[in-house]
Amino acid sequence: MSNMHDALETEEALPWYDTITLDGVLQMFENVGAHAVWAKYLMRNNNSKNQVYVASRINQLAFLPLGEPIYAPGSSNKPKVSSSKRKRELVRIPLRWTWIAEDGDEYLAPQAAFSYYPQYPEVRLSGMVAKCKAAPSELFNIKHHGHDEGRVLFLGVIGNPDDPDSHIAAITTGKNAPASQEVVALDSFTPGSLFSVPLPASTKEPERNTNAEVPSVEIDEFSVLNTALSRIVGYPIIPWRLRNDGTREDPYRSPNAPGLTLEAELGVGENAIPGPDFDIWELKAYKVDDFQKPSNSHRITLFTPQPDFGTITDMGQAAFVETYGHVNEQYAGRGIERYDFTTKDFNDIGQDDPTVAMELRVFGMDGDSYSMGGSISLVDRITGAIVAGWSFPKLLGHWQRKHDRAAYVPYRLLGSKDDYCVEYGTDVLLGKDTDFGMFLNAFQEGKIIFDPAFHITKREDGSWQPKSRSQFRIALGNLDAIYESVRKVTVGA
Repeated sequence: MSNMHDALETEEALPWYDTITLDGVLQMFENVGAHAVWAKYLMRNNNSKNQVYVASRINQLAFLPLGEPIYAPGSSNKPKVSSSKRKRELVRIPLRWTWIAEDGDEYLAPQAAFSYYPQYPEVRLSGMVAKCKAAPSELFNIKHHGHDEGRVLFLGVIGNPDDPDSHIAAITTGKNAPASQEVVALDSFTPGSLFSVPLPASTKEPERNTNAEVPSVEIDEFSVLNTALSRIVGYPIIPWRLRNDGTREDPYRSPNAPGLTLEAELGVGENAIPGPDFDIWELKAYKVDDFQKPSNSHRITLFTPQPDFGTITDMGQAAFVETYGHVNEQYAGRGIERYDFTTKDFNDIGQDDPTVAMELRVFGMDGDSYSMGGSISLVDRITGAIVAGWSFPKLLGHWQRKHDRAAYVPYRLLGSKDDYCVEYGTDVLLGKDTDFGMFLNAFQEGKIIFDPAFHITKREDGSWQPKSRSQFRIALGNLDAIYESVRKVTVGA
């Protein structure tokens, strides 16, 4: 009797993270509003001392809400890679991270961040248990259970990526917990990386077939999207959009209508959650005049970040355009005073027009190697001052949201300017696997261009009305410069 009593006491004394089931874990995530759950099987070296490896490239984590990168030069304690010219560097990507406690409440972990080491490259999780009273510290402390193989870290994604409350909620279970045993039996289980954990059918969001690593059978990657697209390609569709609350606006005609219509036809709201738009793919619609003759020179806008340093930050947008731009003669002929700043107002890489005042330069690159302290900058040719600069961390903050898999779907417009339909073509381009270094190399080689669309217009009161758009664009035929693999597939084939 005594031994049985002791055994019962031992079982009752187990912490909740050693007894919870997978259903219990998912219910806790549902209770805090998670719409997607991912998991990481923790190995012996996944602990507070060694950090937790999560991915080789930051773009593999684009489905998570990520903070703005912070460059920490020379702060990496990891040994230098002898085969690389790149110095030891660390980029911290802050995370809004909470731990879900036994009572179901969330507790902020203020120092949680991804540590991105671009010279390797690899991304590790750090600071997630520091200064958080509800963090499962014993499961990461090497003096307790930090070396236990078989622990599982669960991540729940909460909120719209544009919402300041968007964040990651986390739960970790012990190696002997039923949840840890059950998750290993899932079809999506991947020992070395993050893998998706399907939520019960009762959740609001449809189950996504997502995985952070490349599936082993390539043909299966496109099969789900292929089936969905086969139902909408080849016939006119009145453009519409599906709002995040499930309501629709029909018809909907604006510059972004073709992209939103594509997503709406596939049952996707307006990028309501971080992550792939459909299945494992980020969707990109691009315009063509003829499906049989797509133009490789057609340019696609990758992102539009504003400069984060340079004299423009002091002089302001209006003074910048007035100083370095040109008079718009077309508007002048109509009695409107307007200045534009476009590609004709600076020398691109490799150009040498003595009549322009600025040149575009890349700092911090040595061949294929780069330092995160570098930048893409517009430089005054006379003074040498940086007038407008985009630091590499600033650009990385935009590039890290580019998913590792993107599907480029062609469309054409049918009808008049104000009353048109959209038709999607059958030949889709699939891009897979990207990283920030590929972006920088493509830019330095001229395959990505800076194509600004800045202008200022004089108001009646004499003040300037500015409008700016810092476009970084790539020609369709150069997509292979930013993806390790690009292939054309035919929908329905």
